[in-house]
Amino acid sequence: MSGHVLIIDALTNRRIRLRAQLDTAAYEVEVADNLQEGLNRIQAAPPDVLIVADDLPGLRLRQMCKVLRANRKTQLTTIMVAVAHENHSARVSALIAGAHDVIDQHSDAADLKARLRNFMRIKHDAVETRSTPDGLAHRGLAEAVSEFRPQTTVAVVQCGGQETWIKHSDNWEQEAGINLVTLTPDQVRRSPDGKTDVFILVERETTDTARDLLSALRAHPDSRNSRILFVTDRSAGSVSPLDLGAHDLVPPDVSSKELALRIQRLARQKQDADRARAAASELEEKAYTDALTKLKNRQAADEYLIRTDRLLRDNPRPLAVLIADVDHFKAINDSHGHAAGDAVLAHIASVLSANLRTSDYIARFGGEEFLIVLPDAGAGQARSVARRLRDAVARSSWALDRGTHVRVTISIGIALTSRSERKTTIDLCRAADIALYSAKRNGRNRIEMATARDFEAVLPQRTG
Repeated sequence: MSGHVLIIDALTNRRIRLRAQLDTAAYEVEVADNLQEGLNRIQAAPPDVLIVADDLPGLRLRQMCKVLRANRKTQLTTIMVAVAHENHSARVSALIAGAHDVIDQHSDAADLKARLRNFMRIKHDAVETRSTPDGLAHRGLAEAVSEFRPQTTVAVVQCGGQETWIKHSDNWEQEAGINLVTLTPDQVRRSPDGKTDVFILVERETTDTARDLLSALRAHPDSRNSRILFVTDRSAGSVSPLDLGAHDLVPPDVSSKELALRIQRLARQKQDADRARAAASELEEKAYTDALTKLKNRQAADEYLIRTDRLLRDNPRPLAVLIADVDHFKAINDSHGHAAGDAVLAHIASVLSANLRTSDYIARFGGEEFLIVLPDAGAGQARSVARRLRDAVARSSWALDRGTHVRVTISIGIALTSRSERKTTIDLCRAADIALYSAKRNGRNRIEMATARDFEAVLPQRTG
């Protein structure tokens, strides 16, 4: 995985060692031996990952993190601080200052490269979804970000019966505002809770239970968006837990304070990502929803029909397409105004929706036309549904201003395809449209089925 890494360290032997560890990883690696040179390199070519020694002369880590996050070009740069493993207070201070991760100054190459790959993936996802608050603003997805964070739900899963490790949580559970539950691997496999912010998988034995569970959590739809912190004292193997889908990796002797900070960071990532997905889903819903009727709009309908064509090619099945049109709609607009016409359309949409199955599809197809698709419906069922829709609309009336009531009817055209036929949804829509106008010509408030002649009129349009 390619990427740009900048190492800032005043000690030559540590710079050389870090660079040598990354030589085989296809990264573009730059080094700087002092803070000013490092800042100049960041300004000239912002790195994907910055590795900075905690004992770098002149380093004010909190200020550096703040400046990098405030700059559009560097706000997604991962900041890793190299600290002596035994210096727990320095590790905690670095995380509090804003570092994304703290690594051992003598970290082995496999662990370092696994962490870099993990952060490269995180950055790629952030670029795609702009899951940070600033990123959301640039995508038009930002909303006021409250300082309040909901309580973090953490599930500790001890794989291998490590009864002593859970006592490690006594200090950080209350301090970090964490709702802690302990689960067995079997409980998680049977029913992973999608509301869990962070799963902590504790592995200390040589079994692969925790790694198998990690893969299962990442694959399950209820837990795939949760964050996973992997705890292990196993030496680095051919595959790091970070490459299997874990979001962070710590040894069992990690300090309580550092663990709490890492959990809080993972929980914020998860909650921000949830918010970003919700905002994106809301925007998508607006883009595909007709504002007046609250039904799917023409763009959504066209994409649905394309998907349906693909499904029919792979798995031929019966399908009915209905096109319904409001009778004498122009007269309603002319007599009562466009506001009344809008009210009529909205009410008809509500009536039609209320008389369809959840598996049926309905959209506003344009103007006063509605598209209805009935999967697995034959001629008898399609006619029955069409009659139900027509009669439901005819029975309804709408009260306008000053006590005026309006009764409206609809006409419906139907086109069908069977398992043995190879009609496309375009064919069906065009044939249903022809049948609709037959219903109009024959008196309105009627239902007409597309005939073989109607399809003969349609097919030359597709082939010619």
